[in-house]
Amino acid sequence: MPRFEEVQMKMADVAKEHLEIFNMQVMIEQFTLDRECKFFFGLPDKEPPYYVSATASLTYDAFQTGMTIHEENLEEDETTDVDTSIEIEFTVLFPIMKDLPDIKKILREIEEEFPDIEPVLVSKEIFDGEETGREFEISYFYDIDSKEILDDELYDEIFFELKGLLEFIYVRTKDYIDYAWYRGED
Repeated sequence: MPRFEEVQMKMADVAKEHLEIFNMQVMIEQFTLDRECKFFFGLPDKEPPYYVSATASLTYDAFQTGMTIHEENLEEDETTDVDTSIEIEFTVLFPIMKDLPDIKKILREIEEEFPDIEPVLVSKEIFDGEETGREFEISYFYDIDSKEILDDELYDEIFFELKGLLEFIYVRTKDYIDYAWYRGED
């Protein structure tokens, strides 16, 4: 099983061919030593603030970290019968919008256009003084088999698809974006 840092750098190297990485965080839980890497993406042809953005999160728990050390010490003909696959969680943030479009229709279109993902729509209510609004995001996961963890082609497909999804959402929502919210205007 590849080390956490190898997977993290593989994701970064391939993702930056398709998207703008505008932030990256690495967190280590001090008690369990679980590690999480989170990338923040925007479309490369857009300027900040990114109205449509995404995150990709990878977590290695203590067991997975232990497996990387254990497998480094195995002889070439030895193998382990342990599932060492990883899961990458993607979250796509819709822009803050006025006069909301038909979000359910957009979700159906996403499911048709991107059949490999199984998006879950999350809606959050925003209370800003007298006005209330809604924030939307979709989440989906990719389970990556241990044999494909460092596969360039797989990550290329995943991040190409993510770029297409961000572009799709931007096109479907651009007429509804609340630009005043991003500028901090009342």
